[in-house]
Amino acid sequence: MKRTLHIIFAVSMLFASCDLILKPRDKENEVDVNDKKVVLGTDKDEKGCVTSAGYRWSEIRKNCIRVFEEGYRLAPFKNPETVNEEDSEQATLNAYVIFSEDKDSAEVFVPNSSKSIVLTDGNSGKVFDNGEWKLEINKSYVLKKGTEIQYVSAIAEEKKFVGSDKIEQ
Repeated sequence: MKRTLHIIFAVSMLFASCDLILKPRDKENEVDVNDKKVVLGTDKDEKGCVTSAGYRWSEIRKNCIRVFEEGYRLAPFKNPETVNEEDSEQATLNAYVIFSEDKDSAEVFVPNSSKSIVLTDGNSGKVFDNGEWKLEINKSYVLKKGTEIQYVSAIAEEKKFVGSDKIEQ
């Protein structure tokens, strides 16, 4: 009796597994690993950077980079005198800045802009400018558009913010 139950159970499991194996599948979700057709994001910009994976084109580095991994984070500046309740309820988006290896230029990536802003050194590493935007460096980074402060950082030392918001030396 026990043996008969075991055989019936084994046969039913065989049919159930065959049903799963032989079921037609949606062709859109199929991935052919052998032909190297695995693509993790098909939304490339004009320079070939996969934006859904967080990559942006860097004019300074001439490569696709993840600015939130390689850049210094600048938070939106909120002037306490002009902030209203609507501003404080909106999500804040950070800007990021990277520097060229020779430290002669800075590249700023601001939210909601597909192109970066390249600034050149005008004051021995303390002020980077392009006429419209200005990055001032003292104890913190201050990014201005015209004369108005747009973004600020906490500390402008040789420290980077990494994805987990821990400071890297």
